[in-house]
Amino acid sequence: MSDELARLLDYEAIRNVKARYCRFLDTKDWDGFLSLFTPDAVLDVQEDTGNPPMSGHAAILEQVRSAVIDARSAHQIHSSEIDLRGDEAEMITAMQDRVVWAPGKCPIPGGQSITGFGHYTERYVRRDGQWKIAALKLTRLYVEVHPGPVV
Repeated sequence: MSDELARLLDYEAIRNVKARYCRFLDTKDWDGFLSLFTPDAVLDVQEDTGNPPMSGHAAILEQVRSAVIDARSAHQIHSSEIDLRGDEAEMITAMQDRVVWAPGKCPIPGGQSITGFGHYTERYVRRDGQWKIAALKLTRLYVEVHPGPVV
């Protein structure tokens, strides 16, 4: 296989990990979600939550699950920039999410849902032939807070 073809296959494999991240998060498939991360992965959603970065499957699951357990969400990603270096890669991906919480469950006073825009900055590593997320940071550029019931 040529180096160029191998590189393109790696790009696609990494993009598929990120696509699964969104689907598993939105469908609350927690086993599938955690399978995308290395055991010592670092999650940094401090900008969103105020919580310091955390590492490991248990901490990541607790943070993410608590944020969306009472919500319906749809995460969309696009325009991935991937810097591939052997068995490691850095990726910045544009994102948009819509999160609608059950009445009274929104963590934002006066809100019931948000539409957010920003980027994921991630580090991927290849372990046993599979690409995994080793570090993830969410940066929000803009968040719209929507009050009241959602129909």
